[in-house]
Amino acid sequence: MKKFFLTLTAFLFIIQGSYACFDTYLFLYKRSMVYPHKALLLEWMGEYSINRIKTPQSDNFISYGSIYYGAGENFSIQFSIGSDEKQRDALKVDVFGIRGVLNAYSSAVHGYNLDLVVEYRGGFNGNRSEIEVSIPNIFHFSNLIYIFHPGISYGLLDDNLQAGAHTGLFYNFNETSIIGIGAEYASPQSSSYAGNRIVDGEIAASIFIGAKIGSLLYVQNEFAKGLSNSRDFGFAVTAKFLLN
Repeated sequence: MKKFFLTLTAFLFIIQGSYACFDTYLFLYKRSMVYPHKALLLEWMGEYSINRIKTPQSDNFISYGSIYYGAGENFSIQFSIGSDEKQRDALKVDVFGIRGVLNAYSSAVHGYNLDLVVEYRGGFNGNRSEIEVSIPNIFHFSNLIYIFHPGISYGLLDDNLQAGAHTGLFYNFNETSIIGIGAEYASPQSSSYAGNRIVDGEIAASIFIGAKIGSLLYVQNEFAKGLSNSRDFGFAVTAKFLLN
């Protein structure tokens, strides 16, 4: 047991960062973004963003917990609660999100999945209210995975409409680990509640690593760099635990 926790700690903090529709659990089993029927999973995610290397006091932190459930053969739901993006010393539970994912089309022959994702993100103090609709396209080519995920978000409080997308190419090592690269344009890459991006700007690129540890635990890391009107860089860690 001690060896297990030492290995996990090293994996999470020596290798940097991740989250997303980039999902190690789903990628390893060549699924769409819909979780298996009656599957129940818990997730914790933490993200650290360095806005300016020369001013560490401006660094931001974000964290949340989520629960996922496969409500049907082609439909799953997710509920999240956490601390919105703020300075690292001001952690506070103040936001929530709910998401539904429907598998609209799948082709076992061509390894293609098309999903419809609808999510709502709100704040407990009433200062946040937004809806996002997106259509992730996932392609499985043997051990390669490619995803293209466009979406549109609408801020109800500020009447703001924004379109964006993210994409990624990954390699599946014997259904035990994932490595890949990603890029985004004005797009949240995370799960429900992801109104903020790992880099707050127009364009960013990332390196992604994920792995299955034992039979119930899935961890993933992402290190991202802003490329245009963005922060210097950021990293995130996600741990997902399968309950059944």
